[in-house]
Amino acid sequence: MKVEQNQLVQSLTPSKQDSDAKSDAFSAELERQLMQAIKGQSPVKKEEDPEVVAFKERLTSLGATAFFQQFNMEKIEKLIEEKREALKESFNVDGLEGKERVEALAKIEEILQEFAKELQERLAAKQELEEKKSPLASLLKD
Repeated sequence: MKVEQNQLVQSLTPSKQDSDAKSDAFSAELERQLMQAIKGQSPVKKEEDPEVVAFKERLTSLGATAFFQQFNMEKIEKLIEEKREALKESFNVDGLEGKERVEALAKIEEILQEFAKELQERLAAKQELEEKKSPLASLLKD
């Protein structure tokens, strides 16, 4: 039995097309499943707290040392404002008028200047103590 080349090509061509179609369908399904698996594994980004984002930006923009210096100054200013309000209440500034009020406010400012100086001295002493405790500082002295 003699098979002609045309018949052989024609008989093989449909099976090749069928296998190509099956291969394409398989590849497409495999790609779809892989994409779903990858999407399932990707970390879900949570919305960050705006305060945390602002803190990170401020810390990176200023650097650690400048950030802590500014942070400490803000704490000192907050303490001074709290002390100012307490002193105003204790001196009863709202109930005073004229010269007495001016004198009371001047005395409050004087007390606050001393208080601020004391806070800055405490901060400097604390920083100096921390530097002395630091292992890095002991290495640098040697």
